Amino acid sequence: MAAKQELEEPVELPPMTLKPGGSTPAAQWVNGEKILSAPGYPTLVLILADAFANWVQTIALDFTAHHATIRFQIDGIWRDMPPMDRQTGDYMLVVLKQLADLDFRERDERQDGSFTAELFLKKYKCKVRCQPVPTGERVAINIELPRPSPEDLATMGMRPKAVEMVRSFFRRKTGLIISATLPGDGASTLWMGVKAAGDRFISDYVTLEPKGQQEPDVINVNSIEYEPQQGFKAALDKLMLREPDAVFVPNVRELGMLQSMLASNKRYERLLVAQIHARSALDAVYRLLVMGLTPQEISDALIGVVNKRLVRRLCDNCKQSYQPDPATLARLGIAVGRVREFFAPFDPMMFAETDSKGQTVLPPPCDFCQGVGYFGRLGLFEVLENNDDLKQVLHGGKTLNESQEFLHSRGLRSFREEGIAAIALGQTSIEEVQRVLKS
Repeated sequence: MAAKQELEEPVELPPMTLKPGGSTPAAQWVNGEKILSAPGYPTLVLILADAFANWVQTIALDFTAHHATIRFQIDGIWRDMPPMDRQTGDYMLVVLKQLADLDFRERDERQDGSFTAELFLKKYKCKVRCQPVPTGERVAINIELPRPSPEDLATMGMRPKAVEMVRSFFRRKTGLIISATLPGDGASTLWMGVKAAGDRFISDYVTLEPKGQQEPDVINVNSIEYEPQQGFKAALDKLMLREPDAVFVPNVRELGMLQSMLASNKRYERLLVAQIHARSALDAVYRLLVMGLTPQEISDALIGVVNKRLVRRLCDNCKQSYQPDPATLARLGIAVGRVREFFAPFDPMMFAETDSKGQTVLPPPCDFCQGVGYFGRLGLFEVLENNDDLKQVLHGGKTLNESQEFLHSRGLRSFREEGIAAIALGQTSIEEVQRVLKS
């Protein structure tokens, strides 16, 4: 239903269409009718429109005794927005809960709901979570943005040589492949890219996941759900009787799951792909050790590990070029003259003017990134193959840092090297790589 309505205040609302949540069409209609005349409706529409225009992934609302604070998460970075007084925030929250088919009177229990919105022919799916906190109530609106997600590792930013190495992992007929990253670094996106890396159009690839926890689909990778009470081992053994070429298992966090996968690998000789959390490719191997696998078990079964970190991409519409000084090039290990220009986010102060009253006038923000300077994110990758060097690490008893240095000396391309390459190609900035890698 259209977001336009007759208002007492002279507020012009954007032409937003909202489709409320609800278990039935009748419930959706009732929710829609109730929000149109509510005093918090204009506030919510303006917040949503601002979020959509800035490609916000999450809106965080915190309700305290006197205020309602607002934060926007854009490409993994939080930005504080002007707060609202408590009364305005409460009016807006009532509308939000009604829109998401939640009980607006309930503020002591967690609630989850959803709604959809359309603005300027773009559709947005929004999930709402409300939960009590000691200081009041916290609300998160997670927005599924209408921009295409990268479907393969190359589109995510992986170099061709590394893409070919991952593809070679899938040409093996048996063994274990690990997809590893941290929450917030695009774990689901990497998982989709790894699932798409093999020749899934002529092979039988299947994802095995608990019922109700289905990951985003990948074309030609079927999904099999199992009841948690059935147990992972029984579900995996049953699936293996179908003789799939590869089985993908998300969110592996227990030794029992890993042991079942290794036992299945020995018995059926099939590819198994596991998703775990880790800061680097080698950290993923060490986490397998911490979870309880022996060095020999890992050495025998592991094919390789793919790990990813995310940096923000510079906005191609407004990024500014500059000539790097020799000291910066030396610090990055780049020969003088090899790279003639670096890029940085647009700095409006460089183009500021002074009006007749002596006031500073800044240029309008970029239409594409809304003045953020970055748009979207780029993957930095580590691809670790199980070879003699890794076997030496597994049986050598060295610390993670010592092993990391050893593998880098033997040719493992580090995140730092990946970041420097992205800087040299004008894809991101020095400051962004330093922020992500803390270096």
